[in-house]
Amino acid sequence: MTSSKGLFSYTGNKFRIWSSNLKTLLAPFERIHEPFLGSGVCLYNSARGGIGIDSSNDVIELHKCIFDPSFVVNCVSVANDYYPSGETTKDGFMRLRSDFNNTWKVTGTTQDNAPMLHVLVQSSFNSLLRFGPNGFNTPFGYKKLDFNRLAAHVKLAEDKEFSFFVGDYSSLDLGQIDKEKDVIYFDPPYLASKYTYCGWNIENEVQLLEHIDGLDSLGYKFVLSNTFVHSGLTNSELIEWSKKYSVIDVSMRYFAWSAIVASAKTSKFTSEVIISNL
Repeated sequence: MTSSKGLFSYTGNKFRIWSSNLKTLLAPFERIHEPFLGSGVCLYNSARGGIGIDSSNDVIELHKCIFDPSFVVNCVSVANDYYPSGETTKDGFMRLRSDFNNTWKVTGTTQDNAPMLHVLVQSSFNSLLRFGPNGFNTPFGYKKLDFNRLAAHVKLAEDKEFSFFVGDYSSLDLGQIDKEKDVIYFDPPYLASKYTYCGWNIENEVQLLEHIDGLDSLGYKFVLSNTFVHSGLTNSELIEWSKKYSVIDVSMRYFAWSAIVASAKTSKFTSEVIISNL
């Protein structure tokens, strides 16, 4: 299989810097553990698998689908029900979104309705996974469905060992981490960013950095993705903290959401970095 972009698209997807920087950096390790899982790019591209943790149950349930041998068939069935012509349509999307949200309000995302959510994500605007108080609320995106992407990750689950849990970075069971063969990859919300996620603030940032210091003192290998500067915002705490470790500058420009949005502009003067104790 070629390099995985993750099971589904997600805000902050790391495939670009996986290809340019992280692939080489993480290559020596057998398992990659992601305490901020998201789409799981590093986890799925590992040699033997790893542990994925995310605070969102919706995210975790989407990943758990890869253990279900009928997963892809169920997604195809959903697509046939709502897009009988074989092409995604706004009408079918809105009906699917409404039906999914009716179940979500009662049970949240479960393995029963996760195939519906997978089809929604693939056919939504920019393939964004976004929720509000009443459920999934991303608009229609005029996108084609890609069941091969889903099937490829089911195959990965047959060849590697993955486990997924709802929690935060402190939930990672260090007893399952091999200090020599494994690495922990952190991709938290970026404090220096024009977008804010999950209410992440400076207190959260400092607590995470202190936690990583603790892992380092115990001999665990880590890699952290973050930004020093973005759109005029500077993460001074991260800059000072990073002086203890190795820092790689990621030379890359970022674009706001999508080129089809009238307000989308290139975010200049971004200093994205990879910090590690490798």
